[in-house]
Amino acid sequence: MSTNYPGAVNFQDAVTMEETLVVTGAVQGASFSGPIAGAVSATTLSASGLTKIPNPVKQQTITPIATQAGAPTIAELLGGFINHASTGGAGNVTLPTGTLMSGGISGVAIGSTFEWKYYNSGSQTATIVGDTDHTIVGGTAAVTTGKYVNCTSVCTAAHTWVTYLSGLL
Repeated sequence: MSTNYPGAVNFQDAVTMEETLVVTGAVQGASFSGPIAGAVSATTLSASGLTKIPNPVKQQTITPIATQAGAPTIAELLGGFINHASTGGAGNVTLPTGTLMSGGISGVAIGSTFEWKYYNSGSQTATIVGDTDHTIVGGTAAVTTGKYVNCTSVCTAAHTWVTYLSGLL
């Protein structure tokens, strides 16, 4: 499949990576500015001296929440994994305000994004909700016992965040 956009890289055939990255039949461009001037056209683009990482390891912190109505901090969300032992009836897990989210990330800008997981290890359903200027979108916000959801939090404006939920498993 081939899609052409003026001035964009066109991936027509293949991209492979071992110790050398090879993009075959792919580089086509109209014109560029900056350090590369003029038009570029080639059948192979390659870079060598690369290291292939077959299964990168993420350094994450598992944050336990032992109350029914949990409120993880931005630092806990950035740790990557929230383990909520929900008990005593249905409750909410309230994510930080947009202001707290932005304040907890150095150099935050519109488009800043991070991923994390929420796991309900308890005996009750918990619903993920956002506080002021923090919206929840997509997926199922109600997470039942023994299930987890993948979360992607994105800064969409000054002190405004959206967390996208996907894959209740």
